[in-house]
Amino acid sequence: MKNWLRLALLTAFYGLLFLVFTWPLAAHFTSEFLVVPGHDSYMYPWNTWHFRMAVHTGQPVFHTDWLFYPTGAWLILHTYTPILGLIGLLTNNDPLALNIGLLLSYAFSGAGAYLLARRWLQSPLLSLLAGFIFAYSPYKLQRLAEHYNLVLTATVPFYVLSFLDAFEFEEKKFLPRVRSWGAVAWCGALGFITLLSDYYVLFGLLYFSLAYAAWYWFGLGRIRWREWRTWAWLGGILVVSHVLIRLLRRWGVEDNGGFWWGGDFVDFIMPPPTSRFVYWDWAARLYNNPKVFTMPGSLENTLFMGYALPLLAIGLWLLRRAHRRPLSAVAQDGQGRPLAWVLIFFVLLTLPATRLYGHDRLHLPTALLHFIPFFNNIRCPTRWIMMVGLFLPILTFSALEAAWAQRLQTPARTALSLLLVGLVLFEYWPKPYKRTAAAVPRVFHEVAKLPGKTMIPVPLGVSSGYRQVGHMLSEHLFYQTVHHKKVPVGFMARVPPEVFVALQNDPVLGALLRRQMKPDTIQPAPPTAPQVQAFLRQFDPAAFVINPDFRDQPAHLFLRQLLQPYGYREQLVDGYVLLTPPGQ
Repeated sequence: MKNWLRLALLTAFYGLLFLVFTWPLAAHFTSEFLVVPGHDSYMYPWNTWHFRMAVHTGQPVFHTDWLFYPTGAWLILHTYTPILGLIGLLTNNDPLALNIGLLLSYAFSGAGAYLLARRWLQSPLLSLLAGFIFAYSPYKLQRLAEHYNLVLTATVPFYVLSFLDAFEFEEKKFLPRVRSWGAVAWCGALGFITLLSDYYVLFGLLYFSLAYAAWYWFGLGRIRWREWRTWAWLGGILVVSHVLIRLLRRWGVEDNGGFWWGGDFVDFIMPPPTSRFVYWDWAARLYNNPKVFTMPGSLENTLFMGYALPLLAIGLWLLRRAHRRPLSAVAQDGQGRPLAWVLIFFVLLTLPATRLYGHDRLHLPTALLHFIPFFNNIRCPTRWIMMVGLFLPILTFSALEAAWAQRLQTPARTALSLLLVGLVLFEYWPKPYKRTAAAVPRVFHEVAKLPGKTMIPVPLGVSSGYRQVGHMLSEHLFYQTVHHKKVPVGFMARVPPEVFVALQNDPVLGALLRRQMKPDTIQPAPPTAPQVQAFLRQFDPAAFVINPDFRDQPAHLFLRQLLQPYGYREQLVDGYVLLTPPGQ
C-alpha cells in the first residue's frame, strides 16, 4: 500500500474515533465546542478570535490590550495555540477552527503512533491499539474539553520517526552522524509546528531528544546491573540528589511549584472522572481526598494508563528477568534499545518525589530540573504521562510478540490482541462531553451595538496560573468575541504583576473590586468626581454589565450611585443589569 494512502486510511480511522467519543459534536461542528463550564475551555475560542482579528487588522499577534485594558500583556507564555488561529484564518469560524484542530490532532496522533509502532511490531492490530493508546489515553480524554493545547500532540510520533531517520549515535560521542538531512529538516518543521501548538508538547520533543542521546553519551546500554558497584553508584546518586534537593528547598530556591504539582503513586491506579466505566466510588473518594492531594479534584492528578497495559508490561518484564522469553524486536534493534530508558525517564519526570498517599519519601534526581530557570516553567510534572502513553504500548507489545512467538498460533494471538483491545476500550471509554452552543447572552449582543471602547463587567477579576485577584468569569473570554469591546479583566497562564497592581490601584475599578470582594467591610471613601471623569475619558466605556448574581449587591449599588450624576441609565436584559452612558 502506498504511504500516502496508508496515512489517509489511518487518519480517517482515528478521526472517526474522535467523532464517536465526542458525539453529537459532529452534528454541530460549526456552532458548538467542548467545554468544562467555569474552566479554561473558553480561552481557546478567544485565542483563535484574537489571532484572526490581529492578523486581519495588522495589530500585534503576540500582545494584547483587549484583556487587562489599558495595561495589556504579552501572549508569549500564554497557552495561545497559534496553530488553531491559523486554522481560524482559513475557516473564519472560531468553533469550526477549534473542532477541526482537535479532530486533526487526535487523528494524526493515532496515525503517527501506529507508524512508529510498525517500525518494530509485526501485528497491525497491536499497532492500531498502540496508536489508540497514545491518541486517546485517559490523560488526553480528560483534558479534551478543558486544555485544548495539551492534546495537540499530532507532531510527537512523527518527530520521533524523523529523529530516528535523521541521526545515528555512537557511544561516548556527543554529536551524532547525520543520516538524512531531509529527516533533519522534518524534525525542524515538526518542532516549529509544535511551538505553535503548545510548549509542554515542545518540551516533550526536547526531553525525548536529550534522553535518547543521553543513552549514548553516558553509555547506559553497557551498565552491568548484576554487579554490586552499579547498585552502589545508583544508591549514591539517589542519596546525594535527595539531600541536595532538600537543601535547595530549605534554602528557598524557587522550584515554581514543581513539587506541589508532582504526582503520587496512587495516581497510576486512580481512574479519572471522565472514565465512563471504571470511575468507581473509591476512585471518586480518592480523587477528591485533601489528605492525599494538594489539589483534590484536579485533573493534574491523573497518571492513569489503565490496568491491562501496565500489568501486561510488568508480567512480560518478569518473564524476561526469569529468562522465559526472548528479547523483543525493540531491544534487538540498535535504534530501539534506548526507548526503554526514555520511557523510564518520562515516568521519573512525573514524580519529582516518590510520593505515596500524599507523603514524600525520596526526591528523585530528575526533580533538579524544577530548580533550573526557564526549564522550571514546566511546572506540572504529571503531564509527562503524555509521553509514557507513546512508548509504553510499543515496548510492551513488542515484548508480547517476542513472548508469544513460539507459544501461540495465529488464531490465539489474534484472540489475545482482541481481548486487549476490548479491555483498553473498556478502561478508556469516556463519559459524554458537555458542549456549549456558540450562543452568548443577549446583553452582550446589545453591548456590541453600542459605541465606545470598553465594557466593564461585574464581577471584576484578573487571574493567572499563579495568582488571582477578584473573580474572573472565564465565559467573558468567549463573550468578547461577540461584543468586541476591550475589558480590564482577563485570564492568562502568565500575567505580569503590573496588571494586578493597575486593577487594584485604579480609583474606580479598585473601589468597585473592594466592594465586590469584601461587601461587608467598611469601605474607604469613593473616588472623587475628577477621578471618575478621568476614568470615563480613559476607558470610554460602552457599558457596564452586571452579572445576575451581583444584581442589587454592594458592587451594583456602588456603580449605580457613582454613575448617576453622569446620566447613565440602567436596564435589565435577561437578568443582567446593563448600565449605559446617556444617548446610547
